[in-house]
Order: sequence, then C-alpha cells, then structure tokens
Amino acid sequence: MNAQATALRHATRASGQSLEWWLAATLPVASAVIGFVWILGTQLRRLFGLTAPAWDLATTQQVVWSLSAGQGWSSSFDSGNDFLGIHMEPVLLLIAAIEKLWPSPVGLLVISAIGLAATAPAAFLMLRAMLPDHPARTWLALALSIPMPFWAATQGAAAFQFHPENIALALAMLAAWAGLTGRHVALYLLSVLVLTCKEDQTYTAFVIGLLVWRLGTPEFRAHGRNVMLLAAAWLVLGVGLLEFLIRGAGYSPDTAYYWWIINRAEPDFFLQAVSRPDAWLVLGGVIVGLLGLPLAAPRWFLLVVPPLLADLMSSHDPQERLQLHYALIILFPLVVAAGFGGRRLLRGAWPSWVDRRLLLAGALPALLLGLIAGHLPPGSMADPWLYTRPAAVARLLAATSVIPSDAPVYADDGAAVWLANRVEIETLPPQLDPAYYVVIDREDWNHRDDPSQRAAVIAMMPATGRHLLVDDGRFEVWSPAG
Repeated sequence: MNAQATALRHATRASGQSLEWWLAATLPVASAVIGFVWILGTQLRRLFGLTAPAWDLATTQQVVWSLSAGQGWSSSFDSGNDFLGIHMEPVLLLIAAIEKLWPSPVGLLVISAIGLAATAPAAFLMLRAMLPDHPARTWLALALSIPMPFWAATQGAAAFQFHPENIALALAMLAAWAGLTGRHVALYLLSVLVLTCKEDQTYTAFVIGLLVWRLGTPEFRAHGRNVMLLAAAWLVLGVGLLEFLIRGAGYSPDTAYYWWIINRAEPDFFLQAVSRPDAWLVLGGVIVGLLGLPLAAPRWFLLVVPPLLADLMSSHDPQERLQLHYALIILFPLVVAAGFGGRRLLRGAWPSWVDRRLLLAGALPALLLGLIAGHLPPGSMADPWLYTRPAAVARLLAATSVIPSDAPVYADDGAAVWLANRVEIETLPPQLDPAYYVVIDREDWNHRDDPSQRAAVIAMMPATGRHLLVDDGRFEVWSPAG
C-alpha cells in the first residue's frame, strides 16, 4: 500500500513538472505571437489608412532609406542636420540593411512589433534566472512576463509606430538573462545592441551590468563590472563627445528639452509634471502589473528614480507625462526591482496550502489595466477613428507617380510616411520653398478637426506660382513654382 502511494506521489509530481515545463515553453511564446500580430495589425491599419504620424515614423524611414542608399545620416525633416548629432542610434545601420531589401515603412513597424512582443519571453527568461530555486519560481515568472506586450505602457510605445527603444527593452532583458546564465559573449553582444538603440539606453546598459555584478556567479561579476564600464564609456565618448562633435551648433532635443533649467525665465516644467497625475498613473500601472513586487525591494526600486526624474524634468509634454515611448526607459529597472521583490517573496514562508499554479492569475491585473488604459484597440484610450480609415496608399502612390524620385517634396502628415524615400521631404511648413512639389491630402488625419486649414492651403497654391498636376478628388499634387 505504501509503495502504491509513493508511486502515485511520484507520478503526480512528474505530471506537475511536465505541465510546468510545457507552460513555460509555450505561454511566453504564445503571448509574443499574439502580441506581435495584434500590435502589427493595428499599426498597419494606421499606416495604410494614412493616419500614421510623420513624427517619428517618416523621419526614421527617411534616415534608414538614406543610409541604405549611401546618402549618410542626413535628415531633411531636421533641416538637413546629421541625425547622429540629434539622436545616437547606430542600430539604424542594421535596419538599413533590411531597408535595402525591403524599402518600405512596413519594415519599421514589423521590427517595432517584434521588439515589443518579444518582451514576454525575454522577461520570462530574465526573471526565472533571477528567482531562487523554488517550486513557484516558474509560475511567478510566467505571471509577470505574459502580460508585458499588452501593458498600457507597452501600448503607448506601439501606438506611435517605431522608435529604436521599442526593441531595446527585450534586448536588455535577454542581455541580463545571458549574464545570469553564464553566456558572456551574448551578454556583451546584446549590451552593445542596447547601447546602439538610443543615447538614454546607456542607463539601461548600466543596470544590466549592475544586475549581473550583483547576482552573477563569482567569475561572472567581472563581466557585469565590464558592462557598467562600457556603458559609462559610451555615455562619455559616444553620447557626450562624438554626438557633440557631429552636432556642433545644431539642434539637440537633449538640450532643448532641458534648456528651461538654465533659462529660468521659462516655466518650471518639473513642478508642473509632478503636480499632475499622468506620470504617476503610468508608474502605478506598471507597478500593479508587476504585482507590487518592485516595492518589496526598495533599494532596487530606487533605480527607477534617475530615468523618472529625467522624464519629469523635460519640457517636452509627452515625455513628462510618460506618454508614447518615453515610459520605456523606466520599465527595465522596474522589472529588475520586481525580480528582487520576487526573490524576497519566494524566500519567505510560502504557505503550503496555496497552490503555486494560482500565481498565473497574477497576470490578470496587468491585462485588465491594458484594456482600461490601453492606447491600442480595444483599449479605452485608443482613438477608433485612426484605426478604421479605409486604405488609401494605392491611390496616394498613383497620384504622386508624376513626381520624380529625386525631387524635393512637401506633404501632409500621413502621406509623408509613404513619400519619405528621397533626399528632401518635409511636412507642409508655413512658408513654401518654390523648388518643392506639394502633396495635399484633403482628408489628412492631422486636420480632421479643422478642415478649413486644408482649404486655405489649397486656395493659396496658385498664388505661389504652382500648377495643379493631379487632383483625384482627395489628393492634389502641385508642381514647383513656375
């Protein structure tokens, strides 16, 4: 009888382990696949419906095309300045190789969706490597990681199309996993890729090194220290010196957004930011999605303070509200803090009567918040109009086929994304250069609340000396002056 009971216990344990292995192998990947299809689908509806924003999708598309065509980092959207002097994003060189084979803004959206969706398996690997050997380890890692592509903060980044930071978060978590599991080549390679995504990712790379230095094996702590030194060197030499030398006296958002600190005649944007709820709601939503675990590791939770302060002190309104992609910079230190909070939880007195599989229900708060505060359909913060416009790309390209591929162009916001593969393109400015072609969309998404602005621009076109080349009822193409 005892032998039968023992055999039954072993069979039950083996069955439980088999289920745990199967869920660990499938749920994060399933979350990533669903997240990828959902994110990409919503953004393609905007792209083909001509409601995708020129800033920053068209601006990045032009730079990537320019690199693929051997034209360098020049960006006409930024007055012809060298883009590396504005944002340090060498990762665009790798994306330009894809652009060479597939010259379309769709490629950027595919890369963005992959990066944001990959946060689920990347977070699972990192968190499971961080958590102690415990029967509930896998279940807790699943509960924290599965909802990540559907977080409200993730949706905010996805809703504004492509930014290199969209791929940096998953790369950072994979780098941390590599460092915690003894894969030093992958640690360095992934950390370098994180650094190339944008200048502010130097902080993310530093936290990767700090995590590996703290939790890695004794022989791997040196690698963690090296990553921290690499991040510091990139900040000083790459972001500080190289970007400054390239930029010269040109425009820099890193300077412009914080100029108010020196020029005290401007408003105190920091006080405005901390006194309204926007940023705190975003921060609170991420903490709830992580089951409050970052608060259980207060020293590691402090890692979120530097990037949070940098956002709150900016004069750029979306940044100080933690909207768009600006929330991404705080997510990695929050996930790291959640991992340490989870270590404390599992090393405590885990009640034997609590089935560890119930931890999977911990994914529900983040999913619910994503539905309530999400910026993608069916999230309540999504604007349905942007995602339900009929596709008009074929019509736009047919109308603009009269424009030479090397000609300079002014275009309305949604149209500019599809016309960005050229040396000179800008959205319609107040003063028109006579050498430019002009493309007007009567249904431009940026002017839906005030159609009279489009009518006023159309009415003034003959006075600029231009001739109407195409008018298909929606799109107008005007020649250069004379």
